[in-house]
Amino acid sequence: AVHGYAKLRNYPKYPRSTFREVVAALAVAVPALMTPVIIIGGKVFGWFTATESAAIAVLYAAVLSIFFYREMSSRALYDALADTGKLAAVALFCVGTASAFGWLLAYYQIPKALLAGVGSWGMGITGTGFFIAFCFLVVGCFLDAIPAIIIVGTILEPLARSVNMDPVHFAMVGIIALAFGLVTPPYGLCLMISCAIAKVRMVYVLKDVTIMLLPMLGVLAATIMWPEIILFLPQLISPEFLK
Repeated sequence: AVHGYAKLRNYPKYPRSTFREVVAALAVAVPALMTPVIIIGGKVFGWFTATESAAIAVLYAAVLSIFFYREMSSRALYDALADTGKLAAVALFCVGTASAFGWLLAYYQIPKALLAGVGSWGMGITGTGFFIAFCFLVVGCFLDAIPAIIIVGTILEPLARSVNMDPVHFAMVGIIALAFGLVTPPYGLCLMISCAIAKVRMVYVLKDVTIMLLPMLGVLAATIMWPEIILFLPQLISPEFLK
């Protein structure tokens, strides 16, 4: 999809790098490439939590930028911290409002009331999968993923179980559907942060975002209609777990 869109918009091409240029760039980038290794390795080996790994990665990147690459001055560091504070304010505002909205939904049991009687519609496993995806798509536009899973996922899980939908399949359909909410208004956390970084209004990027969402919808539909796409690897690794 990205390649086709680039062809359609006639994005410029750059000359292919030589082998020597690739090796030179890789040698310079090795210290920076250790950042994801620190993040993933620290979490895998239990050295720190996900939140702590983010803080350590930022500290490591700052040390590299200031002392190793010597690309950041004290003034640039101050500006970077100020920009980080502004972006964090955008993210925290989104999370705060979504959490408050989720609390209201849970307090008044609105999802439970809306989904009452859905089990009597007689949908098969595919129809139920599309219904579950639709619910997560709508809720993901207004809630963060974790509150959406807690509030809506617990209500939809019995519906999935009633049509013998595999729990792993149900979870993956929900996660893929909720991923749309990161880039869809009105609560698109990644969309808002990206617009804040690029200093553009959200309305200007919605057309491009919509085009990128089309192949994602295709992936979501494929995982619903063919559960083997999701279950193949778990069945290969631990078939007794899915029995």
